[in-house]
Parts: sequence; C-alpha cells; structure tokens
Amino acid sequence: MNTKHLLRPAALLLPLVILAGCPSVGNVPQAGGDWHNMGEANNGNFMLAVDKNSIKRDGQLVTFRDRKIVVDMQEERFINVPPYKTAINNWEIHCGNKTFRLTASTLYDDTGKIISDEKYTAVDIRPMAIPPNSLTEEQRKIVCAH
Repeated sequence: MNTKHLLRPAALLLPLVILAGCPSVGNVPQAGGDWHNMGEANNGNFMLAVDKNSIKRDGQLVTFRDRKIVVDMQEERFINVPPYKTAINNWEIHCGNKTFRLTASTLYDDTGKIISDEKYTAVDIRPMAIPPNSLTEEQRKIVCAH
C-alpha cells in the first residue's frame, strides 16, 4: 500500500477535533439524506453535518455518513488530498468501545463533480479512539442514541 493512500484518510480526519456553531450552507452536493448541522472546524473553514437518514445500527456498531464543506478553498491547505469543496464520508463508530474509522470518502469540486471516490477496509484504516470533547464525540452521541 502506498503512503499517499494512507495519508489521505488522515487529512480527512483532521477537522473532527473542533466543535462550534455552524451557519446554514448554500448550494453543495446533498447526496440525499437528512443533514443535521454539527458545527464548524478548522477556524471556521469546514462546515460539518451528519446525515440522520444514513444511521444504521448493528449491535454496538453504527455506520453513518457525514458531510464537510470547505467554506473558502483558497484559505485551505489540502495535504494528501486533491482540493475539494465538499466531502461525503462514511464512518463506523463502535458505541461501546468509543472508537471510529473512515470506511469511504467521496470528494467533490466546487461545481459538484466527483474528483475522488475511495473506499477503505479495516486493514487500510484501523479504528481509533474518539477524542473527548470533539466533533466525533458529538457524532457518537447522536448516532449511538439512534
């Protein structure tokens, strides 16, 4: 497996450590769903939402998708990912162990065109502990209560 393939998911995980208020979003790929705004991250340059319609539970394991919108692409440093406007990511959260991992990511440019579509196995990305007081912890509360 090459390093570029491993670093891409890490770059997508970075915004999950901050939670704040979130304004409404404009014209972005919706990919269906019932999007619940979660806040913003990366100094307000990422707007984050969870698709409540995507939440599926199997015992302690919950899968769902989230959406990250880059507010100002010129202000963002895209490391190990192509410059994107919107990311729709699929996640697994283990409610009992309080771990999470990325399972898929689709990146869109500012016109809504798909520029990257990746899927990840448990070997590609191992489950990670959910940091306390993080956006991921807020997501865990929502999806594990579902």
